[in-house]
Amino acid sequence: MIIPPPRAKRQPIGPVLAELLTDERFSERQVLVPNLPPGEEVYQIKWPWQVEPSAEAIQIAELVGEQAVGEVIEATTDHAWLVVLGHFAQALDLVAELAEVPLNQKQGANGPPQMKVIEFLVGILGGIEYLQELNLGPQPIATDPTIAQAWGQKIFGHYSQVSRSLEVADEQTLAAVVQGLRSILEPYLQAAIMETIKQNGQLTVDIDLTGRQVSPTSRDYPEADFGWMDDGVSKGYQAAVSSLVCERWGRLMLTLQRYSGRTLSADCLQAAVNEVEALLQVRPRRRVELVQARRQEMVTQFDQLHLKLDHHQQQEKGLWARIRTARQAINAYERELAEVEADYQAKGWVERPHSQLAKTRHKLAAVQKQQERAWPNLQKMQAKSARLRQQIDQQQETLVAIDEWLAYLDADNMANPNPVPMVLRIDAGFSTGLNLTWLIELGYAVLTKAHHSGTTQCLRRRLPAQAQWTVVGKNADALAIGAYYQNDCPYPLQAMLVRYHLPEKIRYTTLFYYSENPPPALPDWFNCYNARQTIEAGIKEEKGVFTLKRHLVRSPIGMQLQEQFALFGANFVRWAAAWVKQLLSQANQNFITALDQIKTLVRVVSRSRARWVRNALGNTLILDEDGPFAGTIICLAGLVAVQLPLRLFNFVPF
Repeated sequence: MIIPPPRAKRQPIGPVLAELLTDERFSERQVLVPNLPPGEEVYQIKWPWQVEPSAEAIQIAELVGEQAVGEVIEATTDHAWLVVLGHFAQALDLVAELAEVPLNQKQGANGPPQMKVIEFLVGILGGIEYLQELNLGPQPIATDPTIAQAWGQKIFGHYSQVSRSLEVADEQTLAAVVQGLRSILEPYLQAAIMETIKQNGQLTVDIDLTGRQVSPTSRDYPEADFGWMDDGVSKGYQAAVSSLVCERWGRLMLTLQRYSGRTLSADCLQAAVNEVEALLQVRPRRRVELVQARRQEMVTQFDQLHLKLDHHQQQEKGLWARIRTARQAINAYERELAEVEADYQAKGWVERPHSQLAKTRHKLAAVQKQQERAWPNLQKMQAKSARLRQQIDQQQETLVAIDEWLAYLDADNMANPNPVPMVLRIDAGFSTGLNLTWLIELGYAVLTKAHHSGTTQCLRRRLPAQAQWTVVGKNADALAIGAYYQNDCPYPLQAMLVRYHLPEKIRYTTLFYYSENPPPALPDWFNCYNARQTIEAGIKEEKGVFTLKRHLVRSPIGMQLQEQFALFGANFVRWAAAWVKQLLSQANQNFITALDQIKTLVRVVSRSRARWVRNALGNTLILDEDGPFAGTIICLAGLVAVQLPLRLFNFVPF
């Protein structure tokens, strides 16, 4: 796969993933960077699956390693790792991508406004806690010209200029940045997808909702609201984050959607899944047969409702007939009484009325009571009929929606000749009946917890007296419950009741599983669900390392750019660490260990002193001889440009 050179218009990268999965030519993929125009440095990205350099190339490197070729340019920096990331960003064309984003601001004396967006990203990769640290921190990034040069810039601006540029950023700026970051992610993501499918036969995606808190008394954060965050009520925002589990990188952070603080997890799931599918370019086979069966059940219920409505309408007609008959009788009796009483008054009779008059009055009272009893029955019947009509209308709308949903799923299966089995792991907040139904019909294998604690209490009441519990963890054991219907989800979920033995009490919870395959053994099921802690660790890393927890700016788009940069930075630093492993000329053990520790790279190596040496032979970064990474030399481009110091026992030769 070829990554275009800087300032070249990026084209869609590579073939469709479905073709890669079936094409042997892509079984050993390489990511290369072609030669740049004259005068530009050549960056060669080397990967673990790339062929080793030839013996001739190694020999040439050894021969010229001690030679000084041409003029030597040397600079010093206090941010060694940021220099490495700058070279890596230019090699991946990231700098060129960000330099083209639309930003409605005039070019200043220090350069185009897009430069401030790049500086903002560099600050986040350097782990700044506040935006002003770009200039006022103990090791200011903005005043280090070596970092700016490594990132393809003449100079970085003041943090106030960065803030003003982010203030004028709009939705087009955000969309262009996200698109640029995803174009960098794409080759890594597709390679990870292929490897994972080959190894495991399926993909595993995690989705979680995390809060981004602000001060409860603050009023200048737009759309901030109170909601449940980090086990308490706080003011701020919610972020729905997704990640892909893969062998090479452990996890790849995929998408992030921002919501107000009041948003619930269940409201975010479907949008997150749709965006994940669009990014992965793969999806599972849709379970059309389940939707067809559900539709048939609804058609049966629809017919039964019509029969009930017809029966009620017949009863209504009967009651109306009885009321009309009673009304006619009442009118007749009232006329008869009126005639008799008029006759009595005309003749002047004063004795008691004739027995016929009494009988008529008695009959009239009986008919009136009959009518009075019929009216409430008629009203009840009319109310039942109205409810039935409402249910029929709702069923009719549901059937129309199901038909549309069924047509969509059927067409999606036709357009997806290479479906990929996918497992989705979500927390209890996402697992409403509606969401579970949607995920199951989309074809996912679902691992989750019960949405309500009442589910666990209900299952505990149904336990047999001598239940056989299975140990699944150090302080946890579990019991298989079998099929269970959660809320309004029409499909049976496999349930497992788990109890945790805590010092203060025993705590219970319920895990759910749905798949076309039977559930695994209880310990495997328990461990598989709890492995979703990988996304929780990713969120913790973004908050603690890449400053996702604290807002660096308060402009709406600026806050979202910070979130997207933090999400991307977690992946970017991992890729750079893998890249650097192939570029090391020598390194001490501290640096070798740091390459596998993202926090150490950002918090320690990014603040370590180094010398950047360039000449016609190559481009080399030498970490400070008095620092913890002494003896470490990174050949960023070309060959080693300096004599390698030979430190016995302190470095690892390559």
